[in-house]
Amino acid sequence: MWVEKYRPESLSEYRGASSQKEELQEWIKDWERGDKPVLLHGQAGTGKTSLVEALANDIGYELVETNASDVRTKSKLKEELKEATRQASFFGGKKLILVDEVDGMGTGDRGGTAELKRIVEESRFPVVMTANDAYDNSIRSLRNMAKTVKLDSVHTNSIAAHLKEILEEEGIEYEDGVPKRIARQAGGQMRSAINDLEAVAMGKKKITADDLDVIASRDNRQEIFDSLKIIFKTMNPDNARQATENLDEDAETFMQWIRENIPREYKRPADIAEAYDNISKADVFNGRIMRDQNWKLLKYVYSFSTVGVALSKEEKYSGWTKYQYPSKIKKMGQSRASRNKLESISSKLGEKLHISGNDAVREMPFISQMIDARPEVIEELELEEDEVEFIEEF
Repeated sequence: MWVEKYRPESLSEYRGASSQKEELQEWIKDWERGDKPVLLHGQAGTGKTSLVEALANDIGYELVETNASDVRTKSKLKEELKEATRQASFFGGKKLILVDEVDGMGTGDRGGTAELKRIVEESRFPVVMTANDAYDNSIRSLRNMAKTVKLDSVHTNSIAAHLKEILEEEGIEYEDGVPKRIARQAGGQMRSAINDLEAVAMGKKKITADDLDVIASRDNRQEIFDSLKIIFKTMNPDNARQATENLDEDAETFMQWIRENIPREYKRPADIAEAYDNISKADVFNGRIMRDQNWKLLKYVYSFSTVGVALSKEEKYSGWTKYQYPSKIKKMGQSRASRNKLESISSKLGEKLHISGNDAVREMPFISQMIDARPEVIEELELEEDEVEFIEEF
């Protein structure tokens, strides 16, 4: 994938973040045992991990990377991280320890956050932790012990310049303004922009403005997943309120997404009940808007479905949640014939794409867009005419 192929290998190749790069260079140059770790924070897709990897490459340190969401418990942290912070690298060189997504640990991790704090304090090597939300209450102790560095959204011009370099490297021509439009759509996220560019450029020798239609709905889905993660994972009302600021989705559809995924994220009955109560209040206001065309009430729809749902839980749930599309999937599976067809196609796609059947169902809208962009995909996936029709109507 282009996002990996064109990942910056040095700080000089890393776009933007000039002051942050200098700050990290100064920090690690004078690092001594016992110095503060760094908490690097900013919205998803801004390049936090890439920045740390580029730093390690420049100074010749071995990078030891762990995702805190995957090793949340005290025992797991001891098993997978503690020794790495104590022992020299295989060749006797220095290490840079990267602990990604510490805000994904949650408050119910059976001592995980406290253990991570102890491990970082005792580390023989410099440690960088990353977080989307540095002010999540569950990582307050980590924030207080660290030097915080905020990574802002990447400027549209920087994203566009990098996209142009990728297109030139790939030998793909483009109409004026295309890289800038993709960059603007990405909302400051370099990773999203590169993924969108690859989707648009697939199988083409030249990209035109008309080709950008293929990523419109795909981009909305990426944004909705980001919004869901913010709402379900935060306990901060301001963060929840901002989750829909750049979301190109109508209120009714947004509520369907929230309604569908509440029980996937929340496990305590009281939390689920409170969340659904807030969604029902949002639905009442949405009904009044539809009846009276009083759009001033829209702010209440979003307040109840964002802040209300976010604060319905007693504490943040740990780990990663696989959010699902709204009940359209269920509607298509109401008849036995549809269920059988869906199962057959998802099984075939899963085998061809090396993913699970459930993932194949989730990715079907993207596959439909891929077929539109590259009809040869039909032959590559060995799809029959009725199967293609099913996927396109999904």
